[in-house]
Amino acid sequence: MRARLSAVMLASAALALALGAGTLPAVASASTSAATWTVTPGGQYRAQVGNDNFWGILDVRTNQEIQCTVNASAWSMRLRFKRGTGLSNPIGWVRSLSFPTPCFPGRMGPVTLSAAGTPWGINAFNFDPAGQVTSGRLTHMHLALSGPLCSAVLDGSSATADDGTMPFDYNNDLPGTLQTGSNFRGGLHVYRVTGCRQMLHSGDVVRLFMGYDLNRALTVTSP
Repeated sequence: MRARLSAVMLASAALALALGAGTLPAVASASTSAATWTVTPGGQYRAQVGNDNFWGILDVRTNQEIQCTVNASAWSMRLRFKRGTGLSNPIGWVRSLSFPTPCFPGRMGPVTLSAAGTPWGINAFNFDPAGQVTSGRLTHMHLALSGPLCSAVLDGSSATADDGTMPFDYNNDLPGTLQTGSNFRGGLHVYRVTGCRQMLHSGDVVRLFMGYDLNRALTVTSP
């Protein structure tokens, strides 16, 4: 895990307006459809960028990575989790995610990372009771890089599909840490690349590294 996501599943940043669970996207794999989950206490959360204090986008084919240091004080992710026992996927949603201040990856000028396609589904797959870690997948992802010398779209099957996916790990340790970019691939590709020092190539699979700490305790277990 390259970045530390604390408290909700992409763990250190933020879930905003309350949407009814029935109206939010529900995506779970068949292999995990039988699993049930306990989430305590659930509800609304904010998440803050974790101690690693950066996001990174790795082009899997070329092994080139764009890294950008971000403001650790920005509470820019909002999430909502279900609460109770016997829960099915999705167990929660990323309601919004933003980095309002541009950063400056090497020789690319100011670059801003922003998210769309929200709410993203938070789908839990496996639970390690020894480590208190839940692994799963974020769904319905769409992100955009924008800047004068580097721009691109991150998504799934196309630049406008809003169906990108990315694995995450969530650690119950207080206040809770959520990280993306684990050692297995998600379904996230890069499209419409302009500039970026040719470190990203349209159509390639990418991994997104981020880490967040939740603003209060959240415990996810199974069963």
